[in-house]
Amino acid sequence: MGPVHTDFDTKVLHARRLLREGRDIPTGLVADEVQRSWSRSLEHGLREHDRILFNPVSAAQLRRLDETHRVLLTHVEPEMQRLFTALGNARWMLACLEARGTVIKTLGGQDQELRDIATVLHPGRNLSENVAGTSAPGCALEERRPVIVRGSEHFLEEIHMCACAAVPIFNPSGDLAGVLNASRHHHAPSIGILEPLALTARAIENRMVDALPDALHLRLHYSAELVGTPMCGLLAISRDGRLLGANPLARQLLELDLLPGIEQCAQTVFQCGLGPLLDMLRKHGRTPSPLHCHNGVRLHVCLAGDAPPRTFTTPSPRPAAAGMAAGAAPAARASTPSMLADPKLSLRIHQAERAFARGIPVLIGGETGTGKEVLAHHLHDGGPRASGPFVAINCSAIPSGLIESELFGYDDGAFTGARRGGMAGRFEQANGGTLFLDEIGDMPLELQARLLRVLQERTLTRLGSTRSIALDCSVICATHRDLARRVASGEFREDLYYRVNGLRVTLPALRERSDLDALIDHLLAREAAPATLTLSPAARDCLRRHDWPGNIRELQQVLRLGAALAEAGCIDLVHLPSELTGTCAIPQAAALHEPARHADGSSTLQQTEADAVLAAFLHHNGNVSATARALGIARATLYRKLRSYGLFTGPTDA
Repeated sequence: MGPVHTDFDTKVLHARRLLREGRDIPTGLVADEVQRSWSRSLEHGLREHDRILFNPVSAAQLRRLDETHRVLLTHVEPEMQRLFTALGNARWMLACLEARGTVIKTLGGQDQELRDIATVLHPGRNLSENVAGTSAPGCALEERRPVIVRGSEHFLEEIHMCACAAVPIFNPSGDLAGVLNASRHHHAPSIGILEPLALTARAIENRMVDALPDALHLRLHYSAELVGTPMCGLLAISRDGRLLGANPLARQLLELDLLPGIEQCAQTVFQCGLGPLLDMLRKHGRTPSPLHCHNGVRLHVCLAGDAPPRTFTTPSPRPAAAGMAAGAAPAARASTPSMLADPKLSLRIHQAERAFARGIPVLIGGETGTGKEVLAHHLHDGGPRASGPFVAINCSAIPSGLIESELFGYDDGAFTGARRGGMAGRFEQANGGTLFLDEIGDMPLELQARLLRVLQERTLTRLGSTRSIALDCSVICATHRDLARRVASGEFREDLYYRVNGLRVTLPALRERSDLDALIDHLLAREAAPATLTLSPAARDCLRRHDWPGNIRELQQVLRLGAALAEAGCIDLVHLPSELTGTCAIPQAAALHEPARHADGSSTLQQTEADAVLAAFLHHNGNVSATARALGIARATLYRKLRSYGLFTGPTDA
């Protein structure tokens, strides 16, 4: 750490000493949110001297991030560029992080002065509190409000050189979409970036509301003069009058979170009723008109676009179709992922897209590893709630005693050991987005009745509570089991089966696909990037003849291993797992790569060690710090071993 020059640094370092000693920190030494974040960092098991932010991020990971968050980035990138241009030569680096804390977009950092900060904010880097401890973006995600963290206020010593400000971004459903961050070197305690950063976040939120399709967009504010400015509240209403989304200011002005359910919001927001409101909008258009709202507040309201067509009508009391607000049109269709590009699948996937966009439940079948979650992500990204969260839960991986609290949440004191204040379940977390129930065929029978009731009534009740919570999310289910057979045997409820099986899509096993060669080439390019790798004819033939019981997931692992071991830019049989090559003839030249063996046939100690290091390195996805900890050796030692085995050629940071 550099020398202390300011009173601010002195106070923070004193507070850190008190923290290490387990003593109370007096008021005024550090901000309350920073102190809370320090405590959470300790609870996550982090240490101040940990070095975790400089591990490499693969090109394949970056492509996956870009594909997953492409919809959010279309709204973020123009506003980030506008702010970056306005900052000129002020030497700020901007970053956008998604809701789980991973950097998905950066601007700046080319100057030599900012190279170390650019390393911290590299796309693909996870800056959530549980990974990186106290930082402005991680703290803003936890606190859900703007945060400034400077110098040694950061928990990890490796980022004490940074001064950062971060502002959360909320999607039209009111959920966290991500956070916008600005960083520079910690030269002085004063930071004048928070206000422009907050304005940029507001512009991004407004873009997301404006982009909701086939909707009536309204502007509103206390002041008529501010209705036509970026400072106003925004509402999006469907053709039959239900609320599709709102920016944070509109949610605050109208107290939307206090209303009983999002499906009824648009009917009850304005005291005059929706019919008179539509008549007023047709008459006055973009001229602000005063209206009284359900909470007694008088706001000025006008159209954000053209006058509403006659197809916008007062909604009937009939609830919207399950999984979609009535009248909401699907988002722009997302391109089909390469993993699902088999020509035999194209028609069925197109049908699934249309069904999902209209609220018809989709049930995905297929063996383990065939890409069921990839298809679920694809449907979400092109569906009516693409800007909302995608929440996945594997029903077979949660102990039966915990699955109810995981799905439905619990209130404070619901059971011994319950978290203070309770916990939202996965259904609540998915509100405004999509809940993916993987392996639903393994859900305990006693919980199937409750799931059915939630899907029918679109409300849920937490464990230990009597309060109903409105549910507004799409639901996709998947299973590798034959649900019809399980219904016949009494292991799966028939009524639930017909509720989730609106349209069934069965993904073929890898051995049945017609595009195996194209899929191999696509996955190989992802694993090899930015380099180029080829497969020898013998290796490709071996991949073609394998039965692939693990399907695409197994193929990915095989190619990842081959890419790690390949020499001279080519993967040969010797670089593939022995269970694949057992029946394949290994070329004579491959013997040069085989480990030296003793007379009894056992591998040498050096080869055994190399296998152990390689297995740990692959298990931790190339994370050097995690691999070193797992093996109980120093990072420098691990670098030497990786280099000696030909698995690492770059410089170390040790």
